[in-house]
Amino acid sequence: MSASAKSGRIASIDIIRGIAIVGMVLCANIGFQSDLPAWMFHAQTPPPTYAFNPDVPGITWVDLVFPFFLFSMGAAFPFSMRKRLERGQSRWSVTGSLVKRWFILTLFAIVLGNAYSIWSTPRPAWQVHIYMIAVWAAMFLSLVRVQNPAGSDGWKKHLGTAVNLCGIIMFVALSFVFTRWFGLALSKDRCDIIIMILAVIAVTGGLIWMFTKDSIRLRWLVFMLVAAIKALDSYAPEALSFVPSCACVSWFFSWDWLQYLLIVLPGSIVGDMILKHSRSGEKPQIGRNGAIAGYVALAAALVQLWGLFTRHVTADFIISGALAITFFCLTWKERNVYTGTARIGFLLLLAGIIFDPIDGGITKDHCNLSYVLTTGGMAALTTAFLLMLEIRSDIKGRFIAGVGQNPMLAYTVTNFLIGPILSLVGILPLINALAEGSQFWGVAQGVMITLLMMCVTFAFTKLKLFWRS
Repeated sequence: MSASAKSGRIASIDIIRGIAIVGMVLCANIGFQSDLPAWMFHAQTPPPTYAFNPDVPGITWVDLVFPFFLFSMGAAFPFSMRKRLERGQSRWSVTGSLVKRWFILTLFAIVLGNAYSIWSTPRPAWQVHIYMIAVWAAMFLSLVRVQNPAGSDGWKKHLGTAVNLCGIIMFVALSFVFTRWFGLALSKDRCDIIIMILAVIAVTGGLIWMFTKDSIRLRWLVFMLVAAIKALDSYAPEALSFVPSCACVSWFFSWDWLQYLLIVLPGSIVGDMILKHSRSGEKPQIGRNGAIAGYVALAAALVQLWGLFTRHVTADFIISGALAITFFCLTWKERNVYTGTARIGFLLLLAGIIFDPIDGGITKDHCNLSYVLTTGGMAALTTAFLLMLEIRSDIKGRFIAGVGQNPMLAYTVTNFLIGPILSLVGILPLINALAEGSQFWGVAQGVMITLLMMCVTFAFTKLKLFWRS
């Protein structure tokens, strides 16, 4: 594979994660009052009211950002945890690191949720903007991984710990400002739900990988078990009435969140395949037919944005099936990580389309089987396409991959740094005014802010300043 594999990084995984983050920031910053078409927003929050309607079936590109991120999270499990085990860490030690990761992400979610609530204060907007920048600075200091200088001693030996401690102290000071100056109460129930779900899925998915790391078949059995439980919950909920629910933990755990393992677990299987391939030192020869097949796989993912959104489900299934057959015919002699990933993608995709009418239409909220299977398949097919390019052309995609390497920094830099700065200097209000009723400026607003996010994140990645996540 590419040189990135030799350095412990796989460009395809970083790129798919970067695509998810870019899509997340773009969809959040396009003009909501710019007369843009419905496919530019979540399928279930269509214009002009943008009111959530759980009865609207279909998906748009906006509905893919979270599943794509989950898939990349699963693909990264083998790289992070197998490396720890091979360095001699015990299973208990690696499990402890998973719990630590859950704890950090949970605190991160609570910090974000409470910080967002500051917009309800009657204080002047400029004070809120400055406070948001200060919160981002505290997050940066608390989460940044600082490498101690080689051969350092004395205080330099503990430089990273000192920087993180400064961030924690800054958070304590900001909490007093939050409660005394802005008059708001800190609450554990006020959190960023996306990060909270990621925290739970990171620890449960990681534990499942630990348990099944030597048996892909066993992991598929766990996948089938989770799918069966999800099906029971959807079609015969009374069968699961014995499952306890505890209100005291509902703020940080819900059984419903485990349905996203149906995206993470296939991602982890693909991750194991990629890791095995990268260590083999072999570079498969992908000829003209194999390259064409890669574009067929990508087309199968993209066609869902037409078929499932416009509700031409039968036609979508026929086209997707034809593309799957075409892919198999083009690659029937090939057995490599790229074709294996695509086959997993086609399996999940076709299963998801079959469940669409059973579920009454694919919906992100409330999440159904069709959604997790279809979007997981789309993520796998897109990853397969990227693997084909990486193997055949040695692509690195450094810019978007650099964003994918620093996900939590990228996730926060727009709302806590770029947005407040643009508002303080008067640029953001001007752009918002231009975007009112203008499709061009509505899209331009999102693209500009997203590019700024990418540039800032890439700069920190180049400086090797990564956040713990």
